[in-house]
Amino acid sequence: MSSFFFWKNWSRANRLTYLISFSVFIISLVLLAIGWAEGLGNVVHWDVLSELNELPITFHRFSDGLLDYAVDGKAYAVSEQFIASGMQVRPSVATGLLAGICLSFVLLMSAITRFNRIRYLISMAVLILGLAFFRWEMLELPGLGSNYLFLLLTFVFGSVSYYFHAFRPDFPITVRLGIFALLTALIAGSLGILSPVKFPALVIVSYGMPVLLVFSIGFIFFIATEIIAGLVWLTSAGRSETPGGPSGQRRVLGMNNFLFISFLYLINLVLIWLKNTKSIDWDVLAISPFVLYLISITLGVWGFRRMIEQQEAFSFRDAGAYVYVGMALLTTLTIGYAFATANDPLVEMFEDVIVYTHLAMGVAFVAYILINFWPIFQQNLPVYRILYKPKRLELSLFRVVGVFGVVVLIASGGAIAFRQSLAGYFNGLGDLYTATNEPRSANAFYQLALEQEFQNHKSNYAMASLALSQNNQTAAAFFFQQALLKQPSPQDYAGLSQTYLQTNLFFEAVKTLQRGIRAFPKSGELRNNLGFLYARTSVADSAYYYLKSATAQADRDEVPESNLLAFYARNPTVLSADSNLLSDRKDLVYESYQANALALQLIVPTMTRQPAKPTWLTTESAKQGLSVGCFASLYNYTLAEQTPDSSITGSLRRLSEDPINQDFTDDLLLARAVAEYKRHNQPVAFSLLSQLAENDQRNGPAYRSITGLWLLEQGLYRQAAETFGANSDTTSTYYRAIAYTKAHDPALAQSFWEISARNDSAVVALKQVLYQERKPQTDLEKAFYAIYRMDDLNRGAYWETIVDPSLKTVAGVALINDYLDQLQWRNAQLVLSGLPNAKQVSPIATSLRNVAAIRLSAFRRSVGSAETMAKEFILPQYQAERDYWLGQTYERTRRTDLAQKMYRQALLLAPLNARIVTAAAQLAQQKNQTKSAYDLVLTALPFNEDNPDLLKTYVTLCLSLSLPDYAESGLSKLQVATTPADYQAFRATYQEKLASIEKSREKFLQ
Repeated sequence: MSSFFFWKNWSRANRLTYLISFSVFIISLVLLAIGWAEGLGNVVHWDVLSELNELPITFHRFSDGLLDYAVDGKAYAVSEQFIASGMQVRPSVATGLLAGICLSFVLLMSAITRFNRIRYLISMAVLILGLAFFRWEMLELPGLGSNYLFLLLTFVFGSVSYYFHAFRPDFPITVRLGIFALLTALIAGSLGILSPVKFPALVIVSYGMPVLLVFSIGFIFFIATEIIAGLVWLTSAGRSETPGGPSGQRRVLGMNNFLFISFLYLINLVLIWLKNTKSIDWDVLAISPFVLYLISITLGVWGFRRMIEQQEAFSFRDAGAYVYVGMALLTTLTIGYAFATANDPLVEMFEDVIVYTHLAMGVAFVAYILINFWPIFQQNLPVYRILYKPKRLELSLFRVVGVFGVVVLIASGGAIAFRQSLAGYFNGLGDLYTATNEPRSANAFYQLALEQEFQNHKSNYAMASLALSQNNQTAAAFFFQQALLKQPSPQDYAGLSQTYLQTNLFFEAVKTLQRGIRAFPKSGELRNNLGFLYARTSVADSAYYYLKSATAQADRDEVPESNLLAFYARNPTVLSADSNLLSDRKDLVYESYQANALALQLIVPTMTRQPAKPTWLTTESAKQGLSVGCFASLYNYTLAEQTPDSSITGSLRRLSEDPINQDFTDDLLLARAVAEYKRHNQPVAFSLLSQLAENDQRNGPAYRSITGLWLLEQGLYRQAAETFGANSDTTSTYYRAIAYTKAHDPALAQSFWEISARNDSAVVALKQVLYQERKPQTDLEKAFYAIYRMDDLNRGAYWETIVDPSLKTVAGVALINDYLDQLQWRNAQLVLSGLPNAKQVSPIATSLRNVAAIRLSAFRRSVGSAETMAKEFILPQYQAERDYWLGQTYERTRRTDLAQKMYRQALLLAPLNARIVTAAAQLAQQKNQTKSAYDLVLTALPFNEDNPDLLKTYVTLCLSLSLPDYAESGLSKLQVATTPADYQAFRATYQEKLASIEKSREKFLQ
């Protein structure tokens, strides 16, 4: 083990510096393995392109007991496809490579100062020649153009190096490493600061790549014998037959095994060479050249030491160890950089170089061993101990033969390796100018690379990326097709498919993805994209198949999972055919998935699952611009959630006001209006919808329909009719007829009934019954007639013949309210007692019945009865009426504090209800709360300008607050809204009040 950990006997300084440099070398091997494993993923990644799909929904329903009303809108489903990114250039990778090159340079410069004179001069000449080809002038340093910077670097490093070599060879390795490291760091830092170019490290690496390739190829050639040398050690190093036995009793594998294993190794190299040159097309299991490189470079750590010690050329401890690590680090990082930039011409060039050098030098080295050590091998002696002390021919002669063999192998392939090195070099320059945003220069260098190797993937994909950045879909498609010729990838197929989609070649896009799946059957990204495209067609089974299979194969399975939900949302019949499809539904925090889950809940009413609040609202994402998924999840949640949520309205207000979300502004305002309406903040909701309708002519009718239906639900019938009047569609005309009918204005409603009844037999029936064109026949017609033909005193006869319990209850409640309006409470009591059993009727009918009972109790001033009925079942939409009539009961029995409490509860639910606002304001005025009463009335008045009681209250409050102009304006509106007799009676009261105010003012001024 002492020979394995050979550094254990070194001095502390040598051991520490060597282990540090050796650790960096190990790290470089790990980075090479990572870059190799990532492949194209180093520069190309999968992006996700999201698109919104509008889905018609009914997000709110309500009923008046006779007719049902549906508030229609739209939900958003998010469909996503994987998009291959453009070729990425990361200057940081070049910076890392340059740092490694600098470290390698420091190790080499520090080591060669301990060489003898000849080796030192040759080594320095090679390093200086390498520096000369690094194109330092491309850094554009002021005053150091042309070759001045190179000469300066040569002088600085050369003089220091010569000083150590000639005058102070006694300096330890730590001093030499420290001085050269300090010089290198100072020069690198100065160049980085002084150079005006954008990415100086990338410039140096890109233009200096030929030097790196030459050094790397030379080192690969040098270590090409290490595997054979390792086999020599394996087959000639013996061990004792028995533990503790004499050293002479050794068991070795011997010459025959050495030849057999070497033959297998060389045959593997021959197969790789024949396969790479397309001489054979066998599906053989051959070891990768890069595995051979990793084995060779690892064995070389000990093999190079053995060679130096046997040849006694120079000190391994003071020089050789650092030379090897420096060259190994340089070569490994260069190969790793080729992988990290997905520069496949360079990768293939290194593959060929490894195969050619290992094959040629492997054959030559086997010959070297047989010629020099055959007899010794046959004696089962440890040949590895004298492997580099030949008896006949020197190793250098066989290295020359190996060089010749490599040249022959390269020539046999048409010098493709040389052309690939040129293509790789031009690709690097193309990356440089891509990073500096000079597309024309980048395009030129990529074209030069294609001239050397027209099938190379790097150039074609980079050219496609440049074409896409310039929106040249045709050129992008061409280069994606070229990229598929030699080294196709899933990203190529995805990119080509996307270019076809952008040019409206849908079926070509589908065929491209199908080809891609045949080539890469486990690509979940391609399967997702094909399912995405099929989902646009009527081929639902194929869409489901590919999306479902993608969930198990895509790296980001949340994307196909999300698409599956979007597919169900667009095709709800699929779920109705098989309800088990959602049995394995997951709870993902992915925004698009949450959005589609909510859309599915809006579309499939049978899904009673509580809507889940988007998780991103509690993260930092809520403070940023909305992505498609975030917007859709927030919008859908607002429509799906039925309980008021004040935090949502705050988020919607903030996000809609942020300019970064301007693409979603209208939908966010609509969602905010829905949220405000659910919070019973109807004035804000109506204001937002009015703003939307005015600013969006295309969607204005839809916004007005929502507003009109909400106004109907709130009992603001004339406002609803006017809102529907701005629309021209038949449905809006029908609702307008309903609104005027509910406002007890059948004469005005008649023309709209006529229009809406033209193509609807159900509407025809209602119209005929309402205008006594025929007698009501069905229960619905009888109930409709009993409710809305208030001028017919005998309509109760029709009510008595209604069979349906719910319809009879609803119509009976209408009769009760009519009787109570006329102060005929006994008739109301009779009708109430004649209503069907509460267990037989619908929740709406039950709620209406209980509210009517509370109103009757209020009329009779029966507090106990009212409180008892208030505890019965009443739907939320009727709780404001319940609170109002209970408040009336308290007020009529002089319990004003309780009355005011109930009015406040009612106002929270229905702040625009004229009857509730009037009662609350009048009671507040009695309690000298005039300002708060005025605010209540002022909020509700714009929606109830036809309500005489509210207008009277408003005028009175204006006078109390000394606002005579406003009072006069209200009086003018009252004249239009009420009868002449009522107006004259109130005007007399108004004049008395006004005179009293004037008199009080005059007295105050005296």
